[in-house]
Amino acid sequence: MKILFTSDLHGEEVLYRQIPEIAREAGAEVLILGGDLLPTLQKVRRYEEMVAEQKAFIEAFLLPFFREGLERQFQRILLIPGNWDPAYAEIFTAPPEGLVDLDRKKFRIEGGYEFIGYPFVPPTPFRPKDYEKMDDPDAPRPPQKNPSYVRSSQPPHDLSPIDPDHYLRDRGTIEKDLENLPTPESMGKTIYVMHSPPFGTNLDVIPGGHYVGSRSLRRFIENSQPLLTLHGHIHEAPRLSGKYWDRIGGTLCLNPGQLLSADEGGPRLQGVTFNGEDPEGTLAHN
Repeated sequence: MKILFTSDLHGEEVLYRQIPEIAREAGAEVLILGGDLLPTLQKVRRYEEMVAEQKAFIEAFLLPFFREGLERQFQRILLIPGNWDPAYAEIFTAPPEGLVDLDRKKFRIEGGYEFIGYPFVPPTPFRPKDYEKMDDPDAPRPPQKNPSYVRSSQPPHDLSPIDPDHYLRDRGTIEKDLENLPTPESMGKTIYVMHSPPFGTNLDVIPGGHYVGSRSLRRFIENSQPLLTLHGHIHEAPRLSGKYWDRIGGTLCLNPGQLLSADEGGPRLQGVTFNGEDPEGTLAHN
């Protein structure tokens, strides 16, 4: 089964509209989106208005886009949220058949291949915190901006201000979460979709040569050795490192990167296509 994976579209319709042609050329039957799907303060400038903007995008563009893709092109579309997706749950209030929420869930396709999703990233300097957690109890974190914001549990579920240091201290860790993910039947036939890349790879480098991926994810991959892991979050990493792939033991790890409107030469969709039965032998980057 041919798969197209991309991530970090941040609500840019021009990037979404490039997906069907790339999928047709590759013969992709499954689309996987690895988080940061929704607009990032594109039309509003107040965090308190961000959820409303994302809801409007979901209703006006994203759900119609998914419906058309599932009717005409894809057997399945698999999603996880990213750290800029506080309105992600709204996608699944009335989802079309074939749209799969992979957030900390397992999904099996033909041939016995399983997909498992995980959205959380180590703390960033950014203000939305719904999908951020401490990596492990001893992990460093960048200085936080106060106030930061999380989605309110009460309608209309807008973003509410929080003290990020207090919030993250009581939030739990990525390390612990990974212990509680669904257990696959065979790691050799399992593909993880994780918004954060693993630490210290070609996939998580930022300007200055620093690494900002997850140490817990790296240990998890080292110890479990799945077939493949798919990542995003650090848009520029493949351009800085010169590679969109890396290896951790026998596991192939991918981050296609992304080019948004603000990027030089952008917006131009970055993605990878591969056959689930032979990812490395069929891998292509567009």
